[in-house]
Amino acid sequence: MSAPRALKGLRLRGELVLPSDPGYPLATQLQNTEYDTVRPCAVAYCATTEDVAACVRHARETGLRVHVRGGGHSFNGWSTGEGLVIDVSRISRVAVGGPADAPTVRLGAGTQSLDALDALKPLGRQIVTGTFPTVSAGGFLTGGGIGWQTRRFGTGSDRMVSAKVVLADGRTVRCSATEEPDLFWALRGGGGGTFGVVTEFEVRPVDAPLMTGFETLWAYEDAVAVLAAWQDWCAQGPDEIGSSLVVLPGMFGPGGRPVVKVWGVDLRAGDALERSLGELAERAGAKPVARTVGPRGVYADVMHEALCGSRTVAQCHRTGTGPGAEGHRHPYTRQSYRLTARPVDRGGAAALLDAWEPEPEPEPVPERYLLCIAVGGAANRVGRTETAYVHRDARFLIGAQTACRDPRPSEATAASMTAWADRCAAALEPLACGSYINFPSSRVADGWEADHFGENVPRLQGVKRTYDPEDFFRHAQSIGSRTPTANTTKAGS
Repeated sequence: MSAPRALKGLRLRGELVLPSDPGYPLATQLQNTEYDTVRPCAVAYCATTEDVAACVRHARETGLRVHVRGGGHSFNGWSTGEGLVIDVSRISRVAVGGPADAPTVRLGAGTQSLDALDALKPLGRQIVTGTFPTVSAGGFLTGGGIGWQTRRFGTGSDRMVSAKVVLADGRTVRCSATEEPDLFWALRGGGGGTFGVVTEFEVRPVDAPLMTGFETLWAYEDAVAVLAAWQDWCAQGPDEIGSSLVVLPGMFGPGGRPVVKVWGVDLRAGDALERSLGELAERAGAKPVARTVGPRGVYADVMHEALCGSRTVAQCHRTGTGPGAEGHRHPYTRQSYRLTARPVDRGGAAALLDAWEPEPEPEPVPERYLLCIAVGGAANRVGRTETAYVHRDARFLIGAQTACRDPRPSEATAASMTAWADRCAAALEPLACGSYINFPSSRVADGWEADHFGENVPRLQGVKRTYDPEDFFRHAQSIGSRTPTANTTKAGS
């Protein structure tokens, strides 16, 4: 059946974009330019839960494959494909409710982090968000949800109170600890696009009215010492500090050399942050080339400054998605990410950096990044099986990522990038305690289910059999999908 014919009769309050429509090229875009060549049969911009249900029922009746999309940040292209893209980005709303002694925040699944923070600011509420401004609630929360607030407040999914979900049979249910409790358990870390389409979340807000942002830069020559010292500093430091470390390529550093950046936020008052940053420098045995500590400010303002700089909320959105939007898109990438349960020593840090920057190659080297996010803290004071997010011993997310600005690089360049990511994966393997579904590696290896979900795999499979026995919702790394081929690399699913 041709795509237009298969879509005949689908009526939405939102918008159905077909390949013949002028808005189709923009509608098919994800955050990564790599997937611009994927051509869905249509993109359904759903405005309501009823729109989502209509898409699910129509797809079932016509045999269309569906792909669930929120913010479009899937590294491996899981939210696009040749079928019908069910896009919930327009289900973007924020409301405060609940009793005075147990307030909650309701988020449309398409609500992006920066919009949620901006909407909640005048209402005196704050929520856990990630470290990129345009990630939406849907993927962030269902995958677990880590960021700078993790150590103090736990994962985003730990704070979930309920969710509204469209199931594979077209029904809509509300799940919570007392309603559809197994589905509720699975949605807290089992990954998006797997058990149904979540259209609304209810979460507990965090109590963090004020915070301080900071940023330090270090010479690349000190990278080994800084990486080891930073991880030790985070592991032994207070939960109130949320922090990341990234080794940036030479295009960002003085003299064309890479540079190490440590930045984040601190919830404490007074001069505690200054003392802590001084302690970090002492541990590293090196002085940063620059250090900036911002003024203590409103939670939303400090987070916005850290994630968007001087851009307005409108400007911080991904380019093309709204008036004035100029946020960047990610280029063609290959990456390896793992979770680790202990800080690296200098030997381990040196091994990671050796893999990150091998000997010079004859061809121009694509951009390369080494990224670490400190987790643990409150997230690790929850049992491994209490939610589907199993990684309660993880202290850090560590990843190596290479990027090429050409969305269709040559075969030689693509092969070189994949080989580099594999080399970094080998360096990460001795340190790893698991993998985080929201930061997947490009290469899908044997045993990925256990690596991402540990002992929670059997229960997740049971939930899948109960709520989606025909595997209607699936992508390359969703529970219940076809077993992936070992050692394959990512592609639009």
